[in-house]
Amino acid sequence: MNEYKLFLNGKWVESAAGETFEDTNPATLEPIGVFQKASLEDVKSAVDSSEEAFYSWSRTPAPQRGKILFRAARLLEERKEELARLMTVENGKILQEARGDVFKRP
Repeated sequence: MNEYKLFLNGKWVESAAGETFEDTNPATLEPIGVFQKASLEDVKSAVDSSEEAFYSWSRTPAPQRGKILFRAARLLEERKEELARLMTVENGKILQEARGDVFKRP
C-alpha cells in the first residue's frame, strides 16, 4: 500500500507526531493508502512557511507572478484526468463532477 507524506515548506515530510491513518475508497471500501496525520506542530509549520512565502510572493513582479499562475493552470489542464480520477477514488465524487472541480473553463 502506498504511503503519503505531508508537503510542508516545499518538502515531503512525515508528521511531527509520527501518526498516520489509512484511507479507503468510499465506493469500494478498498484501501487507498496510508497518510500522515498532521499535528498541531505541522499546522503551525505550514502557517509559518506560508507567511514567509507570502512576503516573497508579494515582492515578485506581477508579470512574473502571472507566468507562474498560467503555468500552474496549464499543469492542471494537462493532468485534469489524472487528478479527477484521484478525487473520485478519494471522496467518491462522480468523475464528471471531479473533472469540473479540477479545471473549469471560463
